[in-house]
Amino acid sequence: MQAVLLGPELTSLDGSSASLSSRLSGCGEVDGSMAYRSIPVSWAKRHAIGALERGVSLDHVFERALIAPRFGDDRDHISLLQLILLDAVLVLETADGAHGIMRHRHPPEIGPLGFRILFGSANLGDGLLAMAKLYEISSPSIRLHLSTEGDQAFLAIQAEDERGEHTLEAEIQLAYLYLGLTSFLGRPFPVSWVATKDSQHFNIGAPHYLMRGPVKPHNCTGFAFPKALLAWRPPDAEIDEFALRPLRCAISLIEPSPDQRSRSVSNQDLRVGNLAASHMMAPSTYRRMIASTGPGFRRFREQALLEATLDLLGTTSWGMEAIAANLGYSDAGSLRRFVKRATGRTPSELRHDLGMAVPPARLHARLREILTLIPK
Repeated sequence: MQAVLLGPELTSLDGSSASLSSRLSGCGEVDGSMAYRSIPVSWAKRHAIGALERGVSLDHVFERALIAPRFGDDRDHISLLQLILLDAVLVLETADGAHGIMRHRHPPEIGPLGFRILFGSANLGDGLLAMAKLYEISSPSIRLHLSTEGDQAFLAIQAEDERGEHTLEAEIQLAYLYLGLTSFLGRPFPVSWVATKDSQHFNIGAPHYLMRGPVKPHNCTGFAFPKALLAWRPPDAEIDEFALRPLRCAISLIEPSPDQRSRSVSNQDLRVGNLAASHMMAPSTYRRMIASTGPGFRRFREQALLEATLDLLGTTSWGMEAIAANLGYSDAGSLRRFVKRATGRTPSELRHDLGMAVPPARLHARLREILTLIPK
């Protein structure tokens, strides 16, 4: 199995190694322009490029994905759940797990079969290696690579055909695998950092919109996670409907209902000790990891605070005083200034737009409908 370039002395699970001392150069500054869960519609349009080349109407796929741009420019954003729904619509419309982006079709049934293999393996490491073999045999375009270094493992993905590498498709497939791993673990999969070859990725230098780890330009697309998780055993419950249930399970963990989200955010603790523990690291190791992949823990924490603020603005009727107290701000004015500086908009303006978003229940219902129609 190919070693992925990760650190000074990287060892692949087959025992091979590679030396690279300075691959992880500094990434761009976090500009704080948006919370990472707010996804530009321009990013969603990139996901539809292959479908549009095949004659599918953008208006049609947006309508099925319940996306209704208001401004027609970079002010338009969608939720994470809408992006997941859009990707499912694109798979259905193109009958291609790669959305028609690549020359070779990626059969949609490979993903569900990969989940079946993952959940039927002795542990996570064995499951990922078996999935990599499945992709090697069954897909002309997608390759998975698993490697380790120290206490970290790294899952990388390549999406290639005669036209060269497709950085966006690698990102899409990696996000899909992350959802499967979240379902396997029974909680959001702890990603230490995310590597991307996509120079247009809107999260560079900030937390990833789905995987939450800081995003860094790199010579491959993938993510790092605690190596100890490779020994994690699959859940005891038998999982069927592999195109549907793992995704629904993962989405319920990542995108909870408004009531669940309010409770989870209201108890959110962003101290470095708790964040480090969630990634199975010592606090000092976690700080070094964040510093090596971005501008530091303080800015990374600010991004998480911005997400929490937007969650509460969109899912509760709390006033700014209550939100500020919940998130540890000394006063509501400080939080208002932080939000305005980070987004360019006042909390009341943001709340107005967030209140016009598609209700999560409707998005979940449409996603169930689309996933049921995809061949598996």
